[in-house]
Amino acid sequence: MRIVMTGATSGLGEETARRLLARDDVTLTIGSRSGAGDLPESDRLTVLPLDMARLADVETFCERVGEKEPIDALVLNAGLQLSKPATSPDGIELTFAVNHLAHFLMIEQLRGRLAEGARVVLTASGTHDPKEKAPVTPPDHANVDWLAYPDRDPQLPKGTRQRVMRAYSTSKLCNILTAHELARRHPEVATLAFDPGYVPGTGLAREYPRWLMAIVSRIIVHSMAKDRTSTVPVSGGYLAELAVDPRHADAAGEYWSVRGTDLLKVEPSTLARDDDAARKLWNDSAALLAALRT
Repeated sequence: MRIVMTGATSGLGEETARRLLARDDVTLTIGSRSGAGDLPESDRLTVLPLDMARLADVETFCERVGEKEPIDALVLNAGLQLSKPATSPDGIELTFAVNHLAHFLMIEQLRGRLAEGARVVLTASGTHDPKEKAPVTPPDHANVDWLAYPDRDPQLPKGTRQRVMRAYSTSKLCNILTAHELARRHPEVATLAFDPGYVPGTGLAREYPRWLMAIVSRIIVHSMAKDRTSTVPVSGGYLAELAVDPRHADAAGEYWSVRGTDLLKVEPSTLARDDDAARKLWNDSAALLAALRT
């Protein structure tokens, strides 16, 4: 089984990669800016350079991945959460660029290299759903133009923290909508979105000062429902399961969430289930990529 993965060198992604490499039937290709990190050496592990913030880098990665045998699972786990607004080298909001657009581009570039019966797993987050009442500003929309260029958004929050938190939660909404639309357009591909819960110590908010993250982590843990906080071994193990377990071979855009120590199929937010929003996000993301290439 050939698996291609992003976000595999830290946090729950590293745990997932370790679980996958522990299987004798898996060969794993990862994209990374810093090599294999602390992953164990293995002749079944290939590390290719990849900066998710640079779309040209993503295309080069996909070209190299596509030169080899077909892909059985595409695990799109990379993500970041900023402490202040930032722009990608391509001129678009950085959270949206890395968490959504780069992964959307990978799906476009690699879909033709997926094996029969392949699956795609996108790591999302419960923060996309206002009903979760997470201490993160929830999404207002999934408008590609406004997300890529926030200054055009008439609903842009005024505070810096609210802006970066909403950029994160909305990028996770985009991951779920992408899974939803991929399943509709290509039912031959098993597609899932995954909410790992709040997992402290993953390095997701690596842009924050350590002292601030220590305070924020405590606040979040105490403010969220007990079953919404998870651990690296639990959530990393479940992400590996979604990638390889035969029970998910017929997945059609489902949203799976870690609740306590369980993995449950749940309904995402109302907006995340909107067929028109999913279709528009897909079409507008493709149009944005085309415009950025010119």
